[in-house]
Amino acid sequence: MKTRLLLALAGLLLGAVSAHAASIDWSDKSEPDAVEASRKAWADSIQEAQTEAGTSTDIAAFKVDLNGDGKPEIVGQVKNSYICGNAGPCFFAMTGAGEVLFSVPGTENAEILDSRTGGWLDIMINEDKKYRYGGGTYRNQ
Repeated sequence: MKTRLLLALAGLLLGAVSAHAASIDWSDKSEPDAVEASRKAWADSIQEAQTEAGTSTDIAAFKVDLNGDGKPEIVGQVKNSYICGNAGPCFFAMTGAGEVLFSVPGTENAEILDSRTGGWLDIMINEDKKYRYGGGTYRNQ
């Protein structure tokens, strides 16, 4: 499955596949260094969830070059009802340096699209909310 995602993402970067070809399969094995970077970025929230609610946090994360600069960003999903609420897991995108660009609770599925805004790949959340990059973050448009 991970190979399929990576091939779809490579195809997107080369413009060879359709807009919805890179649906993220959260059941695929995450990239360990992407998960570790995500845990660091979410450390305060994870610690608060553990301390205040006694809940554990699951993270799935993958590297994707969202802005085409050859350096991967990280997209992922946080599963913890204390952090994300009862709507469901949070999707997030962050820089390789660990700065969270945006997060959206209640995300069961996400797709990396081949369309770009401001040089960054657009992201579809739950098949009906398109997020585009602008002003240092992604916005629902």
